[in-house]
Amino acid sequence: MSVSPRTTLALACGVYLAAGTLLAGIGPALARLAANTGANVSALGSLFTGFALGAVLAQFVVGPLSERMGQRPVLLGGMVLMGLAMVGVSFSGSLALLLVCALLGGLGFGGVLAGGNVLVAALFPGRSASALNALNLFFGVGSILGPLVSGLAAANLGLPQLALWLGAGLLLAQAPLVPRYAAPAAPAQARPVGSLRGAAASPTLWLIGLLLLVYSGTEIGVGGWATIYLQGAAGLGPESAALAATSFWAMLTAGRGVGALIGLRLSARALLLICLLGLAAGGAIMWLSVGLLWPTVFGLGLFGLACGPVFPTAIALTSALSGGSPSAASLVLAVGNVGGMLIPAILGVLITGSGPAAGALALVAAALLMLALFAGLAATGRPARENAAAAR
Repeated sequence: MSVSPRTTLALACGVYLAAGTLLAGIGPALARLAANTGANVSALGSLFTGFALGAVLAQFVVGPLSERMGQRPVLLGGMVLMGLAMVGVSFSGSLALLLVCALLGGLGFGGVLAGGNVLVAALFPGRSASALNALNLFFGVGSILGPLVSGLAAANLGLPQLALWLGAGLLLAQAPLVPRYAAPAAPAQARPVGSLRGAAASPTLWLIGLLLLVYSGTEIGVGGWATIYLQGAAGLGPESAALAATSFWAMLTAGRGVGALIGLRLSARALLLICLLGLAAGGAIMWLSVGLLWPTVFGLGLFGLACGPVFPTAIALTSALSGGSPSAASLVLAVGNVGGMLIPAILGVLITGSGPAAGALALVAAALLMLALFAGLAATGRPARENAAAAR
């Protein structure tokens, strides 16, 4: 017997909490993972590339599977694969095995990402922006919990990989509940996008995908380089910079909470525009305040706050425009996840090679590019399907 949509959302929030804990636990465990494999820590950067590649490749499979089988089997398979593969990462005795496990973990994460977001969007068609922000809020909570667990476990038990085991265990423990999730009703009429080929023919979906490409790469890049950036831009020591850098993730998580609330009153387009303007403002403050401690930290926090709702709101917009098509979501996610493979490296070169001002200016440029892509979305018109969904 299936549970209600509200209960399904609550259960899915637990899944995303586990996934966030698992992913955020990777960074603090890198030194231990490198020691397990006998590789240099610098070589472990390929772990993130392999994981991101798996998440991209997964979208070419999960879309068609969701169209045929529904989102619950895709979510279930993704949870099991991600959990088992990341346990494999924690025990890998060679770099090659670790990279294979990371690729499989990314494939699983692609299923969790697509299955969970599409399912929740379909269950709450008139409030998808709010529901998806709530869902991804718990991913943000997990991203804070993961490093905390890793730090405490490393200090007290000598096991920085404990967060990986905790996240994986929570994913696998929740897997038996997924078949009881509510199933979305079949669309009343044929979807405008019914396959990956149909999705690829939509300029609007490509614009959303490109917007997420810039956004995801920027978010990952800022999160990854914030500590180094704050050392150069605000003159902080490594420990203080690491502590201040957590403000980005904390504010990003808070932003999703705010998005869940105001998403009940605003359309997905309006909420997305507000966020992109906030990104531009936060990046500009960071650029203008290089050398000043509190304005720099404030700008980073504002950037994180504006980041929070972007991803879930863009997925909500995708769902509204495509009639809840899993293939449309898969295309957008496949394009969007490429950003995590490209932009963080570019941002790192700018911050370490040209200085923090160049890095902050790159954030302003990224925000302006996202605003230009949003303007392209506005130029494509506002389909009647989206109007109807926003009105419900």
